[in-house]
Amino acid sequence: MIARAVVEMGDSRKPRMPKVTDSRTLVRYFDSEHCIAWHGNVQIVLSTVPPTMAAMGEIADQLEKLAEKCRSGTGCLLVIRSDVAPPDEDVRKFIKVKLERSSMLAAAQVVLGTGFRGAAMRSVLSLLQLAIRPKYAMRIFGDVKSASEWLTDVLQDKSTRLLPGDSLIDTAQELVQQVF
Repeated sequence: MIARAVVEMGDSRKPRMPKVTDSRTLVRYFDSEHCIAWHGNVQIVLSTVPPTMAAMGEIADQLEKLAEKCRSGTGCLLVIRSDVAPPDEDVRKFIKVKLERSSMLAAAQVVLGTGFRGAAMRSVLSLLQLAIRPKYAMRIFGDVKSASEWLTDVLQDKSTRLLPGDSLIDTAQELVQQVF
């Protein structure tokens, strides 16, 4: 389990808990490396570091709690920067096993960054996606807007309860501006 307290960063600056305008959004977890928020039946995950087993455990646990709350399938919007390394082998195995049994119907991964580095990271994640072969729909994007639109469309096609797509876009972009 990820520590629930925000850790001192050595320079006495603590990250601030993100605030969202949409009252239907709930920030479930926040520390200097991760933010997990719920918006309708979508879990938004922002991470500034490569995923660890502890972080993936927390993400999976929160996803199941969201499914219980919504009583429906869920979606996930993961946002990282292009300088975040891909998951190691143990984490990839965990993702394959744990998320395969989850309530997730679709996942959109966003790699923020332009140029070679951003394209390279999106390519690496696409290859990892092929290796994992998730049972849920999954796609890699370069921006939050496109990812949110795709995720909304997929979840609506699967007849899940979801808030309007524009509010997911706005909320995700608001969180990205505050966390990154």
